[in-house]
Amino acid sequence: MAAHSSTRYGVITGAASGLGRAIAVRLARDGWRLALADLNCAGCDETKSLVERAGGTALVEQLDVRDEQQWLALRDKLQRDWPQCDLIVNNAGVVASGTVFETPISDWDWLLSVNLRGVILGCHTFVPWQIENPRRSYVLNMASIAGLLAPGRMGAYNVAKAGVVSLSETLYTELKRHNIGVTVVCPWFVQTNLLETGRFADPKDKAGGALHMQQSHLTPEKVADYAVRRMYRGKLYAVTGFQAHQAWLMKRHFPQPFANFSEWIQRRFFEPRGR
Repeated sequence: MAAHSSTRYGVITGAASGLGRAIAVRLARDGWRLALADLNCAGCDETKSLVERAGGTALVEQLDVRDEQQWLALRDKLQRDWPQCDLIVNNAGVVASGTVFETPISDWDWLLSVNLRGVILGCHTFVPWQIENPRRSYVLNMASIAGLLAPGRMGAYNVAKAGVVSLSETLYTELKRHNIGVTVVCPWFVQTNLLETGRFADPKDKAGGALHMQQSHLTPEKVADYAVRRMYRGKLYAVTGFQAHQAWLMKRHFPQPFANFSEWIQRRFFEPRGR
């Protein structure tokens, strides 16, 4: 294996669009060499062009984050080509809506396999390689404010993202001694194409999500910049957006009133009259 290089090397899942693409371009401005992993290789090719224009270099790798063997194959390939791994960004994700009991188990399985199992596999596969790295390296996991607040009609999504938060907190404790920083990103609604592949129990759920995205001032580029800056500073949490900070603060200090308020919001705005 080649000697350790001054170039920094990182893997990004879900890199074909949205937050994954924005993080790739943000890192490219700092000269990173990136592996852009996604099922959508055409989208990753577009991201690669943007990365190179921003000053980085990239290669495109097809990856289903649910598949352990594909993760292992990706790691083995990169270990042959790269002197070290300095970063794993677990960003790939999907969305589903519905109450806990009306969301089909097939949708639970689908969402958890991507949003939680995919992150677990990424950490399980790449972190041991990072531990061998004599210099500072990072894990950047994409969660959501939903993982901290648990809003109604998003049970499967909430559970997966809460799992990513818990996993990241655990890794922070385990990896600090190895000079590996762990950051979990919990943004408010962001203007991405996440809803296009979502599974919704009610069309109103998708319409509501789209409205929140349209009204949000958070762009993928803003979230990416904040997340990367928090990562470089060794911060565990990157809660992104004014509303996210305010809601998280309220829940931490007034958990029962916050739960009652969330129930009222659910009943007032999302349930049919007369229930």
